[in-house]
Amino acid sequence: MNASIITLTPTPLHFDWGTDGLVLWIEELDGANSLTDQMPDVMDRIAFAIELQTGWDHRVDADTLHPLYGYRLLLRDASGRWNAVRTDETGHFRDLVPLEEMDYERAYDQVMWLD
Repeated sequence: MNASIITLTPTPLHFDWGTDGLVLWIEELDGANSLTDQMPDVMDRIAFAIELQTGWDHRVDADTLHPLYGYRLLLRDASGRWNAVRTDETGHFRDLVPLEEMDYERAYDQVMWLD
């Protein structure tokens, strides 16, 4: 029997994020445009950070919603353009909607009207 060990090292995530309580923005910092391929991991990290700030764990409390539930999410990719991040009903990544906006205020207005 031949055994092989394969080690997978994901691309390091270089991003910043913040929120005003309604919109959560994520900005790619490395310029490699690799963040869009790793959005589920990015969102899990942000959700964990929110849980640390609030002091609760949505995974053990059946009556608690996912930490990202209710936020409108924006991603600024390496090109500087904003994308709306859509989630499913559980708060997990579904897809991106390119907004083609370079201006945060215009992207903010657009993401508020998306389903």
